[in-house]
Amino acid sequence: MRPLFARFPTLADRLPFLSLATLPTPVDSEPAFAAQLGIADLLIKRDDLSASVYGGNKVRKLEHLLADAQNHSADAVLTFGATGSNHILATSIYARQVGLDCYGVMVEQPASPKVAATLRYHALLGTHLALTAGMKGIADTTAAIKAAHPTGAGKVYEVPWGGSSWLGVTGFINAALELANQIAVPPDRIYVANGTMGTSVGLAIGCQLLGWPTKIVGVRVSPLKAITPQFGDRMFTDTVAELHALDPDFPLLDEPQANVNLREGFLGKGYAVPTEATHEAVAMGAAELGMQLDTTYTGKAMAALISDARAGKLRDQRVVFWQTYNSRPYPPDLDTVNCDALPAEFQPFV
Repeated sequence: MRPLFARFPTLADRLPFLSLATLPTPVDSEPAFAAQLGIADLLIKRDDLSASVYGGNKVRKLEHLLADAQNHSADAVLTFGATGSNHILATSIYARQVGLDCYGVMVEQPASPKVAATLRYHALLGTHLALTAGMKGIADTTAAIKAAHPTGAGKVYEVPWGGSSWLGVTGFINAALELANQIAVPPDRIYVANGTMGTSVGLAIGCQLLGWPTKIVGVRVSPLKAITPQFGDRMFTDTVAELHALDPDFPLLDEPQANVNLREGFLGKGYAVPTEATHEAVAMGAAELGMQLDTTYTGKAMAALISDARAGKLRDQRVVFWQTYNSRPYPPDLDTVNCDALPAEFQPFV
């Protein structure tokens, strides 16, 4: 049973839920790397191992979102991201696992081997992809897809960017309670890549439920102007209100900014554009931790942790780094996948 359901049994009966993840994910202690950086204690929460087929932080959110899609009698889901989006890929993988079709509405990011491999994976899965000319075209593209869906627009369930709705956030409330079952002393800080804020907000709510003094350091990795502390406040408040409505024993927490720090300064020139500090963090992750980080999300979050450590800010701190990247291998021989079915605008990427 998920720790959230053990603590609030009524939610187990009322909250949409499908078991997709392999939990709990491990917590690795890294004393040598901590000593190298001058950190009192460093733990890695290995959500890269959150499921056997495809890991990362999206699976926890999809356990609730795909269940809600089924509850709404949908036969397809539609979601959003960049051309190399881990979120769209995870959504397609797990949607198909539970019998749902998947549409992905994409905006461009810089071409790379990783983007090419991700699009080839989509070709293998049969994800229906559409590329928009920037953010302004998303609403029109979404409406057109729904209107053309064979069984009608009402059968298409919309999953928000990054899975960050109150339902998606709930997956990371459970994640914080899971962590509490694995460690004896609360951490002072949790560093996590901050894209659409769902992971950060869920961890913040979970830590408040636990009465922990932990600060969630959400490192900005997205240039979206809508991702602000106020956006996080609304997500926090909406999630708490929805869960309280389902189970009155869930407390009405009312301090959304009490333990969240939306950290700036590591995004660089834009989404999926690595900085020198990102490259260094990815290299250190591989050499010192034997762990794969990416240059879009987790490398930038680790760069913030390394920067703070070198500045002496973590000398007496117990720190958790939340590894949100998927470390499961892509299917073999993706280079041989026929990509002819991908729309023409995606062909230059593959």
